[in-house]
Amino acid sequence: MSEQLLNVLIVDDEPTYRIVLTQTLKGCGHTTEACESGDDAISLLQKNKYDVVLLDYKMPGTSGINVLQWMYGMKMDVPVILITGYGSEEIALEAWKWGARDYFVKGKSDMSQLPDLVLKVYRQVISERQRRSE
Repeated sequence: MSEQLLNVLIVDDEPTYRIVLTQTLKGCGHTTEACESGDDAISLLQKNKYDVVLLDYKMPGTSGINVLQWMYGMKMDVPVILITGYGSEEIALEAWKWGARDYFVKGKSDMSQLPDLVLKVYRQVISERQRRSE
């Protein structure tokens, strides 16, 4: 089975973590674009098409939840994985309420699992789209 190569938007205000996320996904052949703020993410989402978005929960200014709310309001059908250093059930529930597909906990989740998680959420959305069109 051939792996799908995806275009992934990475949004995180921590430069080092943003680089690690980028290198991890590029190492699997995915195309990535990275930015450091929620406002930058919204601007990029308005201009470009992404298969998956990795979105930091807590950022100065426009938070990840604010971006999710904007995407929800725009009816954007792009799977989002929320990235958080706080891994609580409350955060997960809030993220799912606004359309996030999964979450990834900084420092606790195994970075080697990230490419599989990205493919999983992408395939879930594709499968749902196919069911809706039948």
